[in-house]
Amino acid sequence: MGVPMAAGAGMGREACRPVRRVWSRRNPFRRRTDVLEGWAAFGAVAVFAVGGTAAAWAGASAVHGELSGRGAERQRTTAVLLRDAPPLTVLRGDVWSGGEVVAKVRWRDVDGLAHTGRARVSAGLLKGSKAEIWTDATGRHAVEPPPPAVDTGVQSAVAAGGAAGVVGCLAFGCRTVVRVRLDRRRAQEWERDWARVEPHWRQGSAGPSER
Repeated sequence: MGVPMAAGAGMGREACRPVRRVWSRRNPFRRRTDVLEGWAAFGAVAVFAVGGTAAAWAGASAVHGELSGRGAERQRTTAVLLRDAPPLTVLRGDVWSGGEVVAKVRWRDVDGLAHTGRARVSAGLLKGSKAEIWTDATGRHAVEPPPPAVDTGVQSAVAAGGAAGVVGCLAFGCRTVVRVRLDRRRAQEWERDWARVEPHWRQGSAGPSER
């Protein structure tokens, strides 16, 4: 009884053995085109892993540096309202902009020169009230406030994902092109082999009445 069980266990191990890859050197049916296809797939994964990571880091760094540079070029300045600030209005979208509205204000730059313009202030402030506004580095022009840190992080992440996606599309797109060309080559090889084997196959399968 021990011998059949051992044989059965051996058959079980043979049945559970994983199928060898087509482009493995131990596969007797391996073709040169199969090896090339395997290397193309490996190259696409490697390029995406290395190039995609590098592109994502470069894209995120570029966007983060650009947004951080914009914030560094702006400064907070105290201004005085020349008119009453309008109340919040949903139609103008003031509710979704942090409760700020645009009003006419006056401020002074670092040299003490007065400037007049329109800037974002808290809604409902009265004429003559003081408000903190954002100006450029010279203090001569009122500008939009810098984006919040959360927005900077989100835009950096989007840039990183987009850069990695572009690299992935290029890598796996090239792999697809290689595979299509190899499929055509395999089809041509199959047709040549069949043209060489078909006459012998027909002669060997012909019946007595056909000979």
